[in-house]
Amino acid sequence: MRLEDITVEVRDQQLTRVGLIRPEELLLEVTESFNAVGEWKMTLAVENPLTSVLRTPGSGLIITGPTDILMSGPVVKSEFAATPEDPGGSVVFEGVSDSIALADALAFPQPSNPNGASQTLSHDVRRGPVESVMHSFVMANIGPTAPPARRKAYLADGADLARGPVVQKSARFPVLGALIAELAVLGGLGFRVVQRGSSLVFETYAITDRSATVRLDVLSGTLAGQRVGVSPPGVTRAIVAGQGDLENRQFLQVQTPSSIAAEAEWGRRIESFIDQRNTDDWKELQQAGDKALEESGFTAINVQAVPMEDSAMRFGIDWSLGDKVSVVVDNQELKSNVTGMVLRADSDGFRCGALLGDVAGFNAAAALDKRVTDTEQRVSQLERASDGGASGAAQIMSIMGVW
Repeated sequence: MRLEDITVEVRDQQLTRVGLIRPEELLLEVTESFNAVGEWKMTLAVENPLTSVLRTPGSGLIITGPTDILMSGPVVKSEFAATPEDPGGSVVFEGVSDSIALADALAFPQPSNPNGASQTLSHDVRRGPVESVMHSFVMANIGPTAPPARRKAYLADGADLARGPVVQKSARFPVLGALIAELAVLGGLGFRVVQRGSSLVFETYAITDRSATVRLDVLSGTLAGQRVGVSPPGVTRAIVAGQGDLENRQFLQVQTPSSIAAEAEWGRRIESFIDQRNTDDWKELQQAGDKALEESGFTAINVQAVPMEDSAMRFGIDWSLGDKVSVVVDNQELKSNVTGMVLRADSDGFRCGALLGDVAGFNAAAALDKRVTDTEQRVSQLERASDGGASGAAQIMSIMGVW
């Protein structure tokens, strides 16, 4: 992508496009994460007429790339600053992607009842193709079919092509975005909420394997730079525990050909205990094990890459978030998914970086965040099972700069 390929529009509380930021005024950083909440940060001079619009709660940006919208989302913070070099001052705006709507909401056990204190069902159980179940949970909780008190303003349902295997999923107050992310792993799907026209659309899409056509390599001129790490799997055999006590508790061991192969490659049998006492359904226990192995039951390849601006394989056009691509490391061709993107536009020009694999392999802070998140999920699971309630927050990926 080039700077002229990017347009940044300001929207008001009603999602109406108010104005366009001129390229020479752009001081922007965008961090997008696959199946998670993205972030953006932009600086505007105080005298810019769009500054007052962005200072209004509920306003935001729509950032469009060469072929589609890269991100849209609301402002969450603004900060004024003035210096002797800039006595008039400027305002730094920080925002998140519209996928924050999924992180703000819980999946109620009885979505038709908007009062979380008077739920009469133990779980909301849904069954069907992964993609359809994802759409169903979102629409029932915050979409047009949800009770008016819980509906997300302007949210609309995108296309549901019923992709993925048939699954059964139970919900009892998990964070809606986390629930959808768990399902997406099982179906090989991506999702996001993005503004199209005057609506916020919940979209799902299939991950594309482009590893045969997109080959990233410093020597071939497709990358300006890279940092690569290869690490052992996080788990090779998942022990999933359902309901019951002691010797009467349900247990299921899950492994996959990939996890067994990684086990042999590294000479390590890595076991993980997964507490699923919220369900007694064997299919859901299997799905919990499958999810753990889909996420980390294989040799991990972690890459930070800066694509060449004039590469024939253009990020955002020929490959994008979620896609599987090939990357050459020490003369070995490896395959990994694109899990994040960093875009920067300032007085030095335009730069774009991509993350492949698991960002925790490169960033100690991100690794800590991941461990904390995993702990919070386990504690939340126990709280829900004991009717103690649950709480959640958006998991926003922290990405270390590559420039």
